[in-house]
Amino acid sequence: MIVYPPPRFDQQKNEVLQRYRILNGAEVYCADEIAGTAAQVFGVPIVVAALNERYRTWYKSACGVSGAALERLQAFCARAGLSDTEFAVPDARAEAVFASDPAVTEAPHVVFFAGAPLRDPDGKRFGTLCLIGGEPREFGEHELGLLKGFAGIVSKDICVRSAARYAVRDLIEAEHDKCDLFDQAMTDPLTKALNRRAFFRFAEREVLRASRHGSRVSALMFDIDRFKRVNDVHGHSVGDEVLTGVSARVQAIIREEDLFGRLGGEEFALVVPEACVEAATALAERVRNTVKMLEFDGRDGKFSVSVSIGVSGPAVTDLDILNTLERADNALYRAKESGRDRVECIPAPASAAGDNAFIDMSLMRARTA
Repeated sequence: MIVYPPPRFDQQKNEVLQRYRILNGAEVYCADEIAGTAAQVFGVPIVVAALNERYRTWYKSACGVSGAALERLQAFCARAGLSDTEFAVPDARAEAVFASDPAVTEAPHVVFFAGAPLRDPDGKRFGTLCLIGGEPREFGEHELGLLKGFAGIVSKDICVRSAARYAVRDLIEAEHDKCDLFDQAMTDPLTKALNRRAFFRFAEREVLRASRHGSRVSALMFDIDRFKRVNDVHGHSVGDEVLTGVSARVQAIIREEDLFGRLGGEEFALVVPEACVEAATALAERVRNTVKMLEFDGRDGKFSVSVSIGVSGPAVTDLDILNTLERADNALYRAKESGRDRVECIPAPASAAGDNAFIDMSLMRARTA
């Protein structure tokens, strides 16, 4: 089902991230509870999942150490990559390869050191689960087997969350594509307003909703005064700048729920839900005044433009937007005849007897396009 307003990519992305509670960015996922459980089971003060750079940027699992000491341990534990299986070093101070390491000679003063490889399902190693103690200790086969099991738990946690991150990334890309497709199908590529077909579809829905709930809705039709002269004098590229500038200014002052569409050329329309014709007329005056404040670079210097606006609302029996836009279009014509750069209003008739006497064929074609 098509919805309006169009989906915004940033909003869709945030909804995906919140739904899955996995961030596809710089924040680090913290699994310290796994390290804390291992510390209790093995009776050691420090447990660290020492990972390679790719995984370390987003996954953290450590207990009993932080800050500069943790950084020293990351470098110290990197040497554990030399072992293909689980291992234990009873006293690192007695081992030549470790004795002069800063993690041994400085905080956290490593003495006991044990570890087990962390691997993905294909056997590729991406880190080591390390146990650190401050006293010499013997580590038996049973404890090594238990450490291997914990390393398997950490490995699976990392791999599952890594797969989830890629899945979330794919979901975000899919949402991006969906928003792009919606934008291409529903909006005018130049002005980013709703295109003619989308505008009539959403506008008709608003009229039906207002009729069903007994609420108010109003419509504005407006175009840029003497726009052909802009193209003739300054060129079509400047004319495009005028269209985009006017459209951007209008979209900046209307509400998110208001429907703004480009019906063709320099002609635009607005459907304003929950607004009587008096409120819509006030909005029209605001649009007219804000457009006059715009300045554009022409061949002979700066120039401004104005708009003429017609306002109307649906009759009680109207079930589509056509009659309302027809009255707003007649009000727009009246504004043009009265000197341009003004707002005219033709309210809906008290009785709908004559509403269907004339339907502009261009509007009918737009509805059926």
